[in-house]
Order: sequence, then structure tokens, then C-alpha cells
Amino acid sequence: MSTSFIVFNIIGLAIVIIAAFRIGMQVSKAAKLEAPEAQNNKSYDECLAKNNTSFKYGSFTDARDGETYRTIKIGNQVWMAENLRYKTEDSFAPGNEESNVAQYGRLYKWTTALNIPAEYQEQSPAKDINMYREIKADNYQGIAPEGWHIPSIKEWETLMENLPAKSNGVELRSECIWQKPGTDTLGFFALPAGYRFDNGAFCQFGKRVRFWCKEEYGTANAYRFNLTEDSMDIEGVYRSDAISVRCVKNA
Repeated sequence: MSTSFIVFNIIGLAIVIIAAFRIGMQVSKAAKLEAPEAQNNKSYDECLAKNNTSFKYGSFTDARDGETYRTIKIGNQVWMAENLRYKTEDSFAPGNEESNVAQYGRLYKWTTALNIPAEYQEQSPAKDINMYREIKADNYQGIAPEGWHIPSIKEWETLMENLPAKSNGVELRSECIWQKPGTDTLGFFALPAGYRFDNGAFCQFGKRVRFWCKEEYGTANAYRFNLTEDSMDIEGVYRSDAISVRCVKNA
């Protein structure tokens, strides 16, 4: 048996052992994440009760459907401390379960959130210059209740200015539901409602949340504010996706 053949087999065996070790580590890591002790066991009701004693929430009732929302002042802004639940065409229940709406709100396409025709999913609202100017103006209401509006990029950035430098958004996430609990130090109470693609697939329920900004991004996208368990950013997504709406009070 030649030396080269032996060396070749030793190298092959080493590669197999290393690959098996890496797979084993990945399986072990996944198992730990799925283990009961690794899950966030704090219930929604416990989380909400703690927040209600920790923060001075206001209250607002939407005259359209009688839904009442907690509100919270953060800096100079007043935000709803819950996602919008107003039911309309092209709005959807998170995870495709109506029972989720009470806690997580509904998911809306961008044109639905802005209360403009669906044709603007793939073209700029600038086609209608008057509507375009309305959207660009401060306090553009969209689907928000009277006295409230769809946030602009600037308003999300203003909210982020209340967070520590290099924050990953943990201060905005609730202490319940997320596998990695948030600290929710501002009372914003962000819950991972996930989102819905235009093909009808519901994704990332219990893992992330996206909120619409009123600004468009290219011809078929719009900006959204995004929270995962490890990150926070503002970027573009398809306008035909359905995501959450968090309203801010008119200045």
C-alpha cells in the first residue's frame, strides 16, 4: 500500500470527522434553542401588567370601530403602545389567525396603510401630484385614526434617538413573546407580529416585526422600520408585503 494512498485516506477521515463535529455542534445549538429552559416563558398578561405599573400610559379610542389603545409619550412624541387593529381590505391577521389580532394588531400593505389606491404598489404616487403632496406633508393620516398618522422615516429616527448609541432595539421590544426578551425600557411594547408576502405566505411570526414608514423607496418598495431579536434598521421592502402599523399622534 503506497504512502500517498495512506495519507489520502487519513486526510479524508479527518475531513469526515471535522464535518461530523460541526454538524453535531449545530444540532446541539439548535436543540438548546428549542429546549424549554431556553424559551421566554413570561406571558403576555404578566408583561402587560408590569408595563401598566411601570409606565404612565394614556388611552385612546378609535371612533371607527371602538378599539381602545394604550398610548405612551417618548421624548416629545406620543405613540400608540399597540399595533393598529383596524380591519379593512388588504389587512390580515398575523400568522393567519384572527385570534392573534387582539395582541399583535393587523398586517397591512403599504397602499392600505396610506389609504391610497392599490395601483400605487408598483408605481409612484407622484402620478397624482395632489395626493403625492398630501403624503409628503406632515401628519399624513393614511389609515390611522383621526388625530394620528403614519410615521415618517424622520419620526422613526426621532424615536431611535431615545435609545443608547449602537442599540439593537432591545429597549423597544417587549419582555414577553420574543425568544430573546426585550427590556422595553420606554414602554413601546413591540411584539413580533411577523409579516405576510403577497403570495399569501406568513413569515417570522414570533420572531420579528416590521412597521411601515410613509415614504416610498423606488418604484415598488417603501421604507419600513424593522426589529428582530438582534437588530434594528430602516430599509425598503415590497409595498405588496403586509406588515404592522404603529401610529404616532399629530404634533
